[in-house]
Amino acid sequence: MTITPKQRAALTDAVRGGTESLFRRAATAAFLWALVFTAFHFYWFAGGRFGLGDGPKMIPETGTTKDLIWAFVITSMFVVGIFLPVALTRPWGRRIPRWITVCCLWIGSALLVVRGGAGLLDTALRETGLADRGLTGLTYQQITGDAHPSLNTKVSGICIDAYFILGGLLYGRTVLLHRRLVRGADEG
Repeated sequence: MTITPKQRAALTDAVRGGTESLFRRAATAAFLWALVFTAFHFYWFAGGRFGLGDGPKMIPETGTTKDLIWAFVITSMFVVGIFLPVALTRPWGRRIPRWITVCCLWIGSALLVVRGGAGLLDTALRETGLADRGLTGLTYQQITGDAHPSLNTKVSGICIDAYFILGGLLYGRTVLLHRRLVRGADEG
């Protein structure tokens, strides 16, 4: 069976439309993920404790200038991370060179997956007894302020690590679908 040029064009448009829809949904999901992620961090910086478990030392202290600068840099990355996925879908995002947006999303994706995966591995090593100090070399006492943290604290940590991985996967999916969309436009 041969496909006419008109049928090929219709098929290409249908595939492109489906990819564009998937891309927009992925970008929106990544945006919402980053919004919730950043909101929780602002909440925690303000002293909130929901989602952190009940360990006495769950929020890192920012007592030195170095700590405050680090917190500012990290928070700035969170805020930028909110707008990156949306920048690929909105007209205002065209002012930012695409390669910058795409590179930042790839880097963000990698950092989030590595951070979440390392956290899960760290906990798994400690909980299985394979390494009392986990991957980081730190004890539970050093991390949470409690040598024997509650199940609530451990599960909270696992959920936070899994949320990091989810964000990395959403950023990665957004970039992959964007690439497919751009390649489809170049071919069409």
